[in-house]
Amino acid sequence: MNIFRHLFGTHPKDASNLLPAIELAVSKVEPLLKQTHGYPDVYRKPVLTALEYAHSLALRVSGPLAVNLDTYASDTYVHAIFSSRDHILEAFQASRAIQDYLREHPATDEVFALMGMRRREKTLMGMELSGQVIHRDVLQQVIYFTSHTIVDPAPTEAEAREQVAGSFFNNLVSKVALRVTLRKEEMQSQRQEMNLLKANLHTASAEARPALENELSKMLAKIQATAHTLELHNYLDDFEAVLLNPEQHLSLNQSNIIIDSMGVRRESDKSEQGEAIIFDDLVGFDHRKWTVTMVHCHNLQRETFAERLETAYRGLSI
Repeated sequence: MNIFRHLFGTHPKDASNLLPAIELAVSKVEPLLKQTHGYPDVYRKPVLTALEYAHSLALRVSGPLAVNLDTYASDTYVHAIFSSRDHILEAFQASRAIQDYLREHPATDEVFALMGMRRREKTLMGMELSGQVIHRDVLQQVIYFTSHTIVDPAPTEAEAREQVAGSFFNNLVSKVALRVTLRKEEMQSQRQEMNLLKANLHTASAEARPALENELSKMLAKIQATAHTLELHNYLDDFEAVLLNPEQHLSLNQSNIIIDSMGVRRESDKSEQGEAIIFDDLVGFDHRKWTVTMVHCHNLQRETFAERLETAYRGLSI
């Protein structure tokens, strides 16, 4: 996103630099806000706050982690998040962002990007070595990762982090838009309930009418209150609620987990059986919690699925 490269490479507090970000944010929520009193100045502080936070958050993401077939064997983190070497290839080949990037940059075989994963845990029966004795049928907590998603590819780490910052900023703006959308849906629901009350009132008996009229009066008051919040000049409250408090809506937390070579979680007092790994958990990006890291992939293999299938078939035939 050129807008974020321009902003983060200069001084976003300058009006000429900040205006494109304000226009982008307002357009995503309600383009008519550009015609309201105070635009764009009233949006400067919330947009600037969110931009700076998104940038700082992108810089905090761990990595870049070198991900390739060699580091699968040598790097504990890579080995922990991928179940096999083939899984590495599958993750990159399944990424539309990576494939688009390679098509746009046919001469490159190197990429930096953000990778997100779902960290899962399950209880299994396994074997435990204690001294020279092997214990069978021991309950173990196994850590594994699914749904590897690779986005925001770029030729350098700095450019990739700029794109990640842009994604974080857009995510915060989407939460502003969601607040407005939910109120619009609430208004629609209230109007439907009002119409139902009117229909019931039309056929109600004399005894039932007072109660229905009271309910209708309350509903009309609710509709009026909701309509007030949907007046354009009140949308600034939504921008400020989210963008001035971005840490409440998008955050990066760290989890220190000790995992052995088989993916089994170990307690801190048994650290000799595993290695402590710090995972970054992105909370609030969507309804799921993502474990994220910046990745660096060199010598990226580009063989097609058909070629991989043929290779696998030859291996089975030997």
